[in-house]
Amino acid sequence: MPKLIENEFPFAELSLVAERESWRKEVYRPVYYLHKWWARRLGSVFRGILLGACLEDGEDFWECFYKKNTFENTVVFDPFMGSGVTVGEAVKLGCKAVGRDVNPVAYLACRAALSRYTDAEVLSTYRCLERTLAPRLLSYFQTKTKAGRNATVLYYFLVKVVPCPKCEKEIDLFKTRVFSKNATPQKDSSARALCPGCSAVNFTVYDAERVSCAGCSLTYNPQQGNISGAEVRCDDCQHTFRLINRMKSLEGPLPFRRYAKLLLTDDGEKLYEPMNEFDGEIERQIAEEFALISSNFPVVDIKPGYNTDQMLNHNYRYWHELFSDRQLVCIRHLIEAIKGIEDPDLKLLFSCLFSGTLEFNNLFTSFKGEGTGAVRHMFSHHILKPEMMPLEANIWGTTKSSGAFSGLFRSRVEKALAYKADPSELRLHSSKSMKVGNINQPISVEITDSFARFASQPKTAYLTLGDSSCIDIPDKSIDIVVTDPPFFDNVHYSQLADFFYYWLNQALEFSATLTTRCAEEVQDTDPELFTGKLTSVFAECRRVLNDKGLLVFTYHHARHEGWTAVHRAIRHAGLVCTRGYPIKAEMSVSMPLQQAASPIHLDLILVCRKDKQARRNGRVSHPLRPAINVAKEQVSRLKSAGIKVSLGDAKVILMGCMLCEAHKMKNLDREERFLEELEQNLDTYVAQVISAKGEVLYKAKETEQLRLFEEMEKYLANKEKSGILTPVARPSQCRPD
Repeated sequence: MPKLIENEFPFAELSLVAERESWRKEVYRPVYYLHKWWARRLGSVFRGILLGACLEDGEDFWECFYKKNTFENTVVFDPFMGSGVTVGEAVKLGCKAVGRDVNPVAYLACRAALSRYTDAEVLSTYRCLERTLAPRLLSYFQTKTKAGRNATVLYYFLVKVVPCPKCEKEIDLFKTRVFSKNATPQKDSSARALCPGCSAVNFTVYDAERVSCAGCSLTYNPQQGNISGAEVRCDDCQHTFRLINRMKSLEGPLPFRRYAKLLLTDDGEKLYEPMNEFDGEIERQIAEEFALISSNFPVVDIKPGYNTDQMLNHNYRYWHELFSDRQLVCIRHLIEAIKGIEDPDLKLLFSCLFSGTLEFNNLFTSFKGEGTGAVRHMFSHHILKPEMMPLEANIWGTTKSSGAFSGLFRSRVEKALAYKADPSELRLHSSKSMKVGNINQPISVEITDSFARFASQPKTAYLTLGDSSCIDIPDKSIDIVVTDPPFFDNVHYSQLADFFYYWLNQALEFSATLTTRCAEEVQDTDPELFTGKLTSVFAECRRVLNDKGLLVFTYHHARHEGWTAVHRAIRHAGLVCTRGYPIKAEMSVSMPLQQAASPIHLDLILVCRKDKQARRNGRVSHPLRPAINVAKEQVSRLKSAGIKVSLGDAKVILMGCMLCEAHKMKNLDREERFLEELEQNLDTYVAQVISAKGEVLYKAKETEQLRLFEEMEKYLANKEKSGILTPVARPSQCRPD
């Protein structure tokens, strides 16, 4: 009997739940946010996929979604484990869960998140660190106010400095003299600006163009700095030069100076003040201590790559150079304290907490503003972009801090533990939502490194580190493979993960290997290499799947090579795609989506089975028509549910339907030719519509949207000839109405 997901799946209604979850993913499923990882998918979507793959056709999906399930005889495998969403959701449903990832940071973070702890032992370990470590770390952030009162620094404001190539004067690389403003300046316009004459901190408003300094009476425009884009101007000699060219003549990263601080007084008042003599003495003490320990940090090269080249161009050569001396002194104390934790599971948990803290405590962070989390973390860009006005935050932190060790313990570890004890689901009631608890198995399992022990022991999960194209799982021992494979693109997770791995390896002494990059990583800008790697993993999944098993994965891609890659991987692995469903993927307001000409905010759920039929020269009459009819019906359901659909989304949906139709041909050459020409024609059509009319689909009414879909059908039907599309016509021949 087929599974529910093979015949019917409530993708539109599930997308509504997923969209609500996407607003605050770390709140609704905190267990997957214990440590930084990239492209984490929505837990409600993967719960739905797993449930649809476990339930028989005709069972009530939503009744089971909000009740306790125990699929104890179902074994689930995720070959691209990432942050552990598939594994965690499988455990919640009572399944036996297997996860594997080639990246050690993903493996360690997932293991830390899913392992079994008691609240008491975790809290006891933290309290020990609080007693023995916190006073030392906080001492590096003590200060005196102008009035001589004791206070704690929340954040030091730093600016990079470069010598002028003409007159050698040191130039502060301020983009703007406004260094602090509210995160929502329209609601609170207050701001702070630094005087270029006497370095006094002046109160102003965020968009002021004229400030009279309270310290020296100098009048200046706070919006103007010494660096604009790539150009730097020297105020002394008026020479202008490109910073990147200047870096070529310098050794090492640019130095910095601290010019201001946001402090917290003992009575809870926040104050902005310039640096003073007390701060200078603390800096001298830190410099002396750093000189004693500087040789203790391993010298590990930063390797070239798309995500690291920009900081290499700014002369960052080694991972420890991304930190100030104060940060490195604090880090050394944290590492030594964590290495002293005896229990290996607890040591791993607190190592991941420490590693995650460093995302907010390095020289690539900046001040986001008051009124929200004040620290803009280093991965706000997908490349490691040097910051000219970095922030030095209090690494242990106070109750008013952002991104600190103590704060992340409360917001990440404690919330993850509470969620693991009683994992909840989000239920919608009109425009409101509520958490529903007491309907899941606790996420509390013993992590084992032996598949034999995993198979014989209940309440265990089998998590391993390594290449998923070569695994030690016996043939036909897996019931369902559910995963979210990487895209082939420029964002290589290993290049970013090396930042964390450098520090995790010091705390855990995990491996002699110095990088997470490896040849087996299924992520490559070369489409042929990416396709080969993905095919190898899918082929191994086919081997371990039982004959009735399903491989289900989420996917979308804007580029032609992405569709070719996934088609080849499925078919050359001996699988066939039988169903495709659109599903909500990301927040509609996320920056990459806002910047796209036609945003793609839907994923495809692709359902695959083993291809048991011999290859033949099959023929499908008019494959466009059934695919377009299914796509139209799916778009209509999404629109009726209130889910917006863009032209880019419509293309993704149609490609999923076409993939299923093409695989009925049972001829790899014909399938590939059909999909290639179809995708090219779709690209041409979408580009022409956007050029002529703009993004007409995303905000259109349902009737208008369906009419456009019908126009797309006519356009493609005109290209069809004997089941294969003709080459792409010139734009003048196929201009949309």
